[in-house]
Amino acid sequence: MTLAPDSFSSRRDTAAFVICLVLALVARVLPVPVQNGLATAVSHSILAPFLYLQEQAEVVKSSRTHYLASAGLRDSTVLEALSAQALAEENAQLRAELGLSRRLPVRHVSAEVLQQAMPTAGLMARLSVGRDRGVHSGAPVITPDGLAGVVQSAGDRYSVAILWTHPDFRVSAMTADGAVFGIAAPRGSAGPNTPLLELRGVAYQQQLPIGTRIYTSGLGGPGGVYPRGIPLGTVVAVAEEREGWSRTYVLLPAVHPASMAHVVVLTGPVGDLSGVFPDSLTGS
Repeated sequence: MTLAPDSFSSRRDTAAFVICLVLALVARVLPVPVQNGLATAVSHSILAPFLYLQEQAEVVKSSRTHYLASAGLRDSTVLEALSAQALAEENAQLRAELGLSRRLPVRHVSAEVLQQAMPTAGLMARLSVGRDRGVHSGAPVITPDGLAGVVQSAGDRYSVAILWTHPDFRVSAMTADGAVFGIAAPRGSAGPNTPLLELRGVAYQQQLPIGTRIYTSGLGGPGGVYPRGIPLGTVVAVAEEREGWSRTYVLLPAVHPASMAHVVVLTGPVGDLSGVFPDSLTGS
């Protein structure tokens, strides 16, 4: 009769167990010095590889625990640093807005720019104020740096403004001394994150040097009436020359939409804000 493989394996395991049990009983009754000698010999021979593997496993486990703790501490430090930087930037914006509010001679309300995941996020902004605060359609939206846009529609508690990046945005513009006039409108970009303005319709005989600051003129135009003296941007290049007719200039905007967290909405009658924005243009 031939034994099945499983039966043979079971008998072999049983025999090995019995042998180990007998050896353990024999070792148990041996004198203590002999037991210590046998234990040392076994640990340095048969068990040595297993003890080494166990030791290495403990080292790896300890190293991994230390790495995870260090990584967690590093990530927490980075997050705290970023939060502190963002908080400092927001505080700086709020201080600048507070200073602007104190200088404004017209009625106005402060508003928060509400974040919105929409395709028009770079062209329009949802504001945290509405008709209950005196906001109305056509109200200029400004920041401490200059003109941001204009309220397109106002609800009871919220309003929607089109920013100067919107294709429909237009504003009558001029130089600081009022000698040169034109119409400011959005113009493509100088890169993925740098939208630009352009000053159109400047008389051909009037030339603007690079670095000239451009402001709202306070005159009526295709975009409506804005208070005089709000910064729009700085001349950085000549875009087009129609010989004998007009010139178009490229402007680096005073306000970048991506940096806006808080704005001011002008709710009172249009006035002259020429002295409210001293040297606040981007690129000055």
